[in-house]
Order: sequence, then C-alpha cells, then structure tokens
Amino acid sequence: MKRVRVGIVGFGTVGRATADIVSKHADLIEQRSGVRLEITAVCRRSPISSKDVPPGARAIYFWKSLVEDPDVDVVVETMGGTGDSRELLRASLEQGKPVVTANKNLLAEYGDELFSLAAARKLPIGFEASVAGGIPILRVIHESTAGDRLRSVHGILNGTANYILTQMETRGIEFDQALNEAQQAGYAEADPSFDIDGQDARDKLCILARMAFEGRLTVSKIPTFGIRHVRAIDIHSANRLDSAIRLVGSAEQTESGLEVAVRPWLVGRRSMLAKVEGVNNAVFLVGDKIGTQMFYGRGAGGDATGSAVVSDLIEIARDFAAGQMSAKNISGFLNTHDLELCTNPKPVAWYLRLTVKDQRGIVARVAEVIAREAINIDSLEQEPHLPKDRVSFVITVEPVSEPVIRRAVDTINAFDFMVEPVLLLRIAD
Repeated sequence: MKRVRVGIVGFGTVGRATADIVSKHADLIEQRSGVRLEITAVCRRSPISSKDVPPGARAIYFWKSLVEDPDVDVVVETMGGTGDSRELLRASLEQGKPVVTANKNLLAEYGDELFSLAAARKLPIGFEASVAGGIPILRVIHESTAGDRLRSVHGILNGTANYILTQMETRGIEFDQALNEAQQAGYAEADPSFDIDGQDARDKLCILARMAFEGRLTVSKIPTFGIRHVRAIDIHSANRLDSAIRLVGSAEQTESGLEVAVRPWLVGRRSMLAKVEGVNNAVFLVGDKIGTQMFYGRGAGGDATGSAVVSDLIEIARDFAAGQMSAKNISGFLNTHDLELCTNPKPVAWYLRLTVKDQRGIVARVAEVIAREAINIDSLEQEPHLPKDRVSFVITVEPVSEPVIRRAVDTINAFDFMVEPVLLLRIAD
C-alpha cells in the first residue's frame, strides 16, 4: 500500500471537512488512485476537542511543529490570512514538503513569491480550492483550455454576496436583514467586509485573470465595489427593468488592455447570471475556439471547498508515492510579464439610484450634469410614497465609458440635497 500522510493547519470549517472526506472516503480514494491518504496531524490555535480529532491523528498547537513532524508528508493550509499562512507555506516548501492551500488572499498577494519558491524546490502547490469552492475552474484554465486563447473570464465568485442579493430579491427584505440571516446561517463572518465589499471576489478574480491571460496582475489595482449600499428599492427597480442584481468579477482582454473590475451588475432576468442563486458560483470562460463555457456549482462551504482540497491532495499524493514530485508551471505566476490594464474602457449602459432630500429642481440639476457630459438618459423613475427627507429615484443611461459616468456621479454627489452617494451599477451587455 502506498501511504501518504497529511497534516492540516487551520482546523475550522474547511479543515474539518477535508479531514472528514479523507477519513470517510479513504478506501474509495485508494481504489481510484492507488494511494491511501491518512490524516496524521491537525493544528489550530484554540484547543481541539478529542472527538473532533481524526482517528489516528494528533492535535498540534504550533504549526511549526506540524511542518517539522516526520509523520507529515504533505501540508494543507486552511487557516486563511496572509501572515502565518505565508510563513507556513514557505517553511513547508523549504522542508521539502508539498502544500495544498485554499487561501485566495494569500495567492493574490504573494503568489509570485510562493510559486517561485516551489519551482526552486521542485515541489507543487495545490490551490484549486482557492477559487469557486468545488468548481474545478483553475484546472480547466490550466489544462483544458491550454490550446486556446482566452478572451474573457467573468462570473459570480462570492457565495455570501450572492446569498444576500438573492434573499433580498426573493423575499423583498432589506440588506441588513439579509446579512444578519447570512451570518446566522454560517454563510457570512461576524465581520462580513471581505465578502460584501468585494475583496474576496477581487482576490479570486486576480488569480483567474493571471492564469487566463498569462501575466502578472497587482491585486490592489483591480477596481472593486461591493454590495453594501444595495437597498430593497434597487431590487424593486431591477424587477421593473426585468433584471436582477449580481456581484460580478470580470476580466476581458481588449485591444487597449485588460478591463478588470469587481462590481454589482444589473443583469437581464433571463440571463444565466440571474439564474445563479444562493451561495452558488458561476464562472464563464470565453475563448477563440471554445466559445462561451459556463461552470456552475457551490462556491462556499466546507464540503465543496474540502472536496477541492482533497482533489489536489490525491494528485500530489500520486506523484509523491511514485517519487516523481515536480513543480507546476502555473501560467501568470512564473516567468511572466505585467498585464497592461485598459485606461479607456468600452462604453456600457449604467443604472444610477439617487437618494435625496426632496426640493424643487433636483431632477433638472441632475439632468444638466448628465447632459454636460454628453450622456443620454434612457429612463427615469421615482419611487412613490417615500418620506420627503429620503426620496429615491432611478436613472438609466445609454452606453458611456466609465470615467465619463464617474465624473458625472462625482458632481452629483457634491450637491447639498444628496442624502447618500449615488449607487452606480453596470448594466450587462
């Protein structure tokens, strides 16, 4: 029997799910792969109950001890963050141990450094679980589309934000209530900022774009707008427009460079994006030869992410048992160039929701600003029966480049009658 021993650092939702899958499916994994995975050590800062420790494993409270443990062949990192996790991956690779990580934040920030070290040590980093949970999208880009030229990648990359938006949509509730319910259901953290402000989707998009377009992309340069300011009135307005609101990460290669951003989109009700509900994710790839392909599934949760971790573990374990360890040449992270970012994005239609203190002449003043930027208004609707100190109305405009619409929005936001900043949504093509 070829036996590969696994240590897991970060024994929370994903770490426990990974251990559970390995333990329950050990025979099936061995039958299919010819390798038997065994969890020999688990690590967490806080105490681990003896009933939670996998059979035959030891609980270790310092990750350095687990990395140095001779009974650990492969290290799994599921603790998150970019501090200790970065040091953990570096230490594991320097010890000659391959690693598997579900940490999109770490790879978006330090992927160049870590993949370079892995290449120098001739060791793999498994990272399928870092993007879109159980959807094998990174493997598709790395392997299945290797013979094609990809033109764009976009999709719904954060299950928490999608759950909140679809709860607002189906039940007519406000953002705060939907967020609270997401927290109670375990879909949102106590501090949900990373999800609702778009950083989680941004980090995943960074990894996808780098691999799809084979170049270096600094994550901080990706324009990122979340869903924190979406209100029930926006859901009502979207319904009137036969549309839905979704948080979309998009990267498209154009003649003037890479257009990349994370922001809420207004998408047609019959579009595939609108049909993605709850904690599900969907990723669309567009290539010269493959056309448009959609990959759909659960993008969050222990089981979905844990299954992706185990998939990487099996691949690495096969090579480890055969004595054939090697680093993967990950496009976009090794021996690469900087991706040129687009400075003149293509014109698209936009949705603007204004919340104001009611007074005469507001619509005329707003329309004047829009006209001054040579923007054509497509529609204007006011929500009836609202308090005079908080009146909302919605404007949609014909396609215009983002810098132009943002100039208009900045001018509008400076008016004294504005109660809160304009909510700006891109209207999908």
